[in-house]
Amino acid sequence: MAVIRFLKIWVVGGSALICSTVVCAATAPLAVSNLSPFSLLRALPEQRTARAPVGLQWELSGMIANHFVIQSAAAEMLYLDGQTDRLALSLRYGFANDWDIELTLPWLHHSGGFTDAGIERWHKVFGLPNGDRDRYPKNHLRYELNGQGQVSRLERSTQGLGDIEVALSRELLGSDSAHLAASIGMKSATGSTQQWLGSGTTDIFALLRFSGRYPDDGPLYWHGQIGTTWAGESPLLGDAQRRTLWFTGLSVEWSLTSAWSALLQYDAHSGISRSHLAPLDQTAGMLSMGLRWRASEKWSVDFGFSEDVVVETAPDINFLLNVRVALDP
Repeated sequence: MAVIRFLKIWVVGGSALICSTVVCAATAPLAVSNLSPFSLLRALPEQRTARAPVGLQWELSGMIANHFVIQSAAAEMLYLDGQTDRLALSLRYGFANDWDIELTLPWLHHSGGFTDAGIERWHKVFGLPNGDRDRYPKNHLRYELNGQGQVSRLERSTQGLGDIEVALSRELLGSDSAHLAASIGMKSATGSTQQWLGSGTTDIFALLRFSGRYPDDGPLYWHGQIGTTWAGESPLLGDAQRRTLWFTGLSVEWSLTSAWSALLQYDAHSGISRSHLAPLDQTAGMLSMGLRWRASEKWSVDFGFSEDVVVETAPDINFLLNVRVALDP
């Protein structure tokens, strides 16, 4: 597909890329999701600012994630080797001063990818564990979960529409230096389970988001969220899948100059399944770092990378590029 080829043009060497276009050039968290093939089946909303938008906003976000996890324990086996690409269009509309509604349309692509060699070089340069990657074929696709009364397997490239999300938010508190908002939403079952593009079920979520500045006129901006997802029963996840999940995140932006900022962000969520396999049972954690360049009041560019700080609970590494654009109300 043209959208997938467009994403690949931006990747150099062994990078996994995130692209994002948002409607407000003001401070905001990085657009980071856990694209582990099982985590992406659940509604785990990305961080965003708590401040309600004015009028219509749009966001185009893309991500390329590399996976390599091979584990077995107590009659369970998990094999994840491949690449997942995600391109999503989000429309967000603010109304009645402090309300907004958001619609997210994701496009997913599973394949053997092209990032394995670059990831191995990255590990070698920084002295990171390689997880026996060199013993397995490069750019190979195999996603498999065997156990818990379930056998789920994907060994051929797939792409298509994922699970559509819609959310309604209200800003509860707002001032020049702090904002608090509450959101509720749902993820539909529009993605194909046979192609691993969706969970095959509806998820409901609720969360609180907060944003602030420290000091009131200082260079430090922060955002955070905490929430719960009530998930349906997915045919891909087996008998021990967790139906109630929590998620949280914290993002900090340090304004270096009027045009440049540095960002540090952490995202976490509960394990997807009650399993003997740590990548499914453990709390997932991702650490992201980036720089933001504000070209004008209307748009900005982010670039950086994220790592699975709780090893094997998220993609190995992602390099990211985010472009944010503001529209006049």
